[in-house]
Order: sequence, then structure tokens, then C-alpha cells
Amino acid sequence: MQVSQENIDQLNAIIRIDIKAEDYQPAVEKQLREYGRKASMPGFRPGKVPAGMIKKMYGKSVMLDEINKLTSDTLMNHIRENGLNILGQPLPSEENSLDMSQDAPDTVRLAFEIGLAPEFEPDLSKNHRFNLYMLQPDEQMLDEIVTDYRMRLGVAEPAEKAAKGDMLHGVFEELDAEGNVVEGGVQAHGDIREQDLVNSDAFLPFVGLSAGAELTIQPKELFKDEQTLARVLGLGPAKAEGLNSAFRFKVEDIKRLVPAELDQEFYDKVFGPGKASNEAEMRQLIADDLVKHYRKDAETRLYHEAVEHLVKNTSFDLPDSFMKKWLVANSEGKVSEDDIALNYENYARGIRWQLIEGKIQQANKIAVSQDDVLNQLTEDFLSYMGMAGTDDEDMRGRARQIASGMLKNEKEVNRIYDQLYTEAMTALFVNSFDVNEIALPKDKWIEQINAPIA
Repeated sequence: MQVSQENIDQLNAIIRIDIKAEDYQPAVEKQLREYGRKASMPGFRPGKVPAGMIKKMYGKSVMLDEINKLTSDTLMNHIRENGLNILGQPLPSEENSLDMSQDAPDTVRLAFEIGLAPEFEPDLSKNHRFNLYMLQPDEQMLDEIVTDYRMRLGVAEPAEKAAKGDMLHGVFEELDAEGNVVEGGVQAHGDIREQDLVNSDAFLPFVGLSAGAELTIQPKELFKDEQTLARVLGLGPAKAEGLNSAFRFKVEDIKRLVPAELDQEFYDKVFGPGKASNEAEMRQLIADDLVKHYRKDAETRLYHEAVEHLVKNTSFDLPDSFMKKWLVANSEGKVSEDDIALNYENYARGIRWQLIEGKIQQANKIAVSQDDVLNQLTEDFLSYMGMAGTDDEDMRGRARQIASGMLKNEKEVNRIYDQLYTEAMTALFVNSFDVNEIALPKDKWIEQINAPIA
């Protein structure tokens, strides 16, 4: 067997494979003997079918299978042993032909086109500047958060009738289409709070209720998101997502929150002992947290700007003719040559970014392990249940067990892999490029974050 490579240019090559009969015939004969050993046909005892009959029935198909297997192995070995960085997969050349009139041709000559990845070096340096738009919190934002903290830590006093801002504690019972309690359905003790609902008007039906009152609700429409619904009803993410039933809510008691005083006990509970000793220090800590929280959106914007910059300004060519043929072949008939020609610019942009991204990740040893994915799934689940950052080891252990089960969800695992790779690439961009931080009030910040990327 002979293998040769003809380099058409720096981006295109042809690999030729000459297979002799002695290369494939032993495997063919072995397979036919195996068929004969197992064959069962009328008029013959099991395993006693004449070899000539077996060969006539299966010879050519077995020969093709063995030639295809030998060709594939030889092709991949050549690519691996020669360190070829190819794009897509090898494509059979139009010059290929196999004479099926012969039972065992002396020589089978096959050729395969390959597209070679270009050589280039992405420029991740201070030569290019990106703006990082940071949120500048205003007094109204700080006031709203302070009010929320004061309500969370306020003292709950009994109330006879519910008013705006009160918390109603009671029993949730799942109902069927006729309004009857579902036997074995969801039942839970939980709270109705205005801040958990889809909007402030959603709380109005609860105003004026007293202990013992009952109200039919639609949790899916009532609560602001599935995370809140899951927390209130004590459900897992999947159950919460698929919950569309009506519920009966029976009020057991009503609490009216008296906002907590702004004193040292309050500051210590919110931020930790000694972190703030007066209102000014408290507001500064809140502002710092807001800036940190919204920085993620700013960095996401920078990431997309950097990707666009690298795709446009990293100079290299692609084996366009080969890539067009490969895209058609790889679509398995779903995309035509005309479709590829019409949209090739978009395809090429995606291919260019994949090459640039791969080069950057390899050069900077960016990798994501399964354990990284498991850790992220654990944190996501805790956040979903409203327990982000908890130090409760038992809760973290249970969350990790649930996250381990989620590793079977290929779509979710791939999403986390992509998320972690993107976060690592974003951190690299922030540290590598010249980044200019610009503080903006919220309205201007939103405008810049959502502006089209040129």
C-alpha cells in the first residue's frame, strides 16, 4: 500500500492511496470464513454452506467494507502522523472509481481532497483599545436597595387584614380542571409577598384578605419567574417549569413588616461584622456591589466587540472552494451549493472565529474540565433555589448530587462548557487588550451595552 500527498498550494492538498489486493484480501477472506461458519441455508447443514456460494453472495460487499475501513484508517493515520491541521473532513476526489466487475482488483487507487488550516497569529495586545462601560449607580437605585434590605430584616407584626406590602403565609394546594384538590398533587406551605410577584398589581387580589380566606391562583402567571415559583412551592427546576395548574391558596396568618432601623446591628447583618458603621459606608458598599454585578454585562459587551475585531483584523485566507464543497457534503442534502454560495460569507466568518478561538485557547492553555462544569451546575442550582453563596455544607452536598444527575443532559452540559470557555476568553481579553473603563448613569449605560457592534 502506498500513500502520497500532493500539495496544491498552502491551503489545499490531495492525499492519494494505492491499495493492493494483498492489503485487503486477507481480511476479506477471514470475514467470509466467519460468514461461512455461521451461515444457515436450506439444503445445507449449519456452517457447511460451500465457500464459493458464500463468496458469490457476500464477496463484493465484504470487499467494499474492508477497502473502506482500510482507506479510512490509512487516511486518518497519514493526517495524524504528519501533523496535518485540516479543516472539515477529507472529501473523496471526483477522480475516484472502483471497478465492481472484478472480484478482487489488483490495485485500488483513491484520492481525497483536504483543506489545510492557515498559519496566523492573533494579536492580543495593548495595540487596540476597548471601552468597558461601567454602571454609575445613582441615589434612587441605592434608595431602592436600602428599602429592600430594611424590609427583609424588618420585624413582622401580626395583622388582621392584608394591606399592600404585607406577607401572607398559607397553604398552596394544586387543583384539577374542575377546581378540586389533586390527590397526591403539589401541596406546600409558603408566603405571598409583593416583591415575588410579576408586578405590584398582582398583589391587589390579596389586599383585604384575613386568616381563613381562600383564593384560587395561577402560580405560573402570579410569580415573577420560575425560580421564585420553585422556591415558594419547594419544587425542583424541572417540576416548576412544567407546572401549569391552578392552586388554592388558604391564608393562615398575615404579617406586616416594620422596616429595620439603620443601626450597627442592621449593617452587620447585611454586610458582615464591621464592614459598615454608618449609612454613608453602607451606601458605598451597595454601590460597589452594583458596579461589580453589572460589570459582567459590560465584559460580555467587550467580549463580542473583541471577537468582531479579531475576525475582521486577523489576516489569513481559507480554502474557500474546498470549504464550500465540504459544507454541502456535511449537510447531508439539507443545503445546496446555491445556498452555500449565497451565505458563504456568514459560514466563513464562523469558521474564521473557530480557528482564531482555537489558536487563542491553545496558546493560553484555556481548558474546561468536567469538574468545572459540575461546580458551575451546582452553583447555578443553588442560585436557582435562592441560596447562592450558602455555607450550608449539607445543602451544597445535595445540590452537587442533583448537579451530577444533570451531567446526563448533553444540551445543558454543552451550554455550561460554552459559558465557561466564554468567561475564560473574556478574562483574557480584559487582561490583554487596552481596556478603558467609562462610568455611565444607568440610562446611558443601557444604551451603550445594547448598541449595535460595528
